[in-house]
Amino acid sequence: MSVEVAGWGYLWAGLFGAFYVWNKGCRPQFWKALAYNIGYAVSFVAVWGATSIPQVPVRMQALLLLSLVPTLILAQANTMIRIIKEAYRRRGWMVRLGG
Repeated sequence: MSVEVAGWGYLWAGLFGAFYVWNKGCRPQFWKALAYNIGYAVSFVAVWGATSIPQVPVRMQALLLLSLVPTLILAQANTMIRIIKEAYRRRGWMVRLGG
């Protein structure tokens, strides 16, 4: 049996994280995925806090945070897909990257 991981999957994994993992039938991996989600959220809040000091111009803070959002979504997507692939491989399935 094989599962294709397509481009839209990366978008949904990036936006919904652990719930995407749950939806794909990888329920035992949900808590691991949720921990990664929390880690990415904490890193965003940490950058937000670090750039909120008065010495950082508001425009620079906005630019940094706006560029950080897609970066974190992409990183989260890659992490969630990796967790899903790992779960499927443990079941003996083949995972191939699709387009």
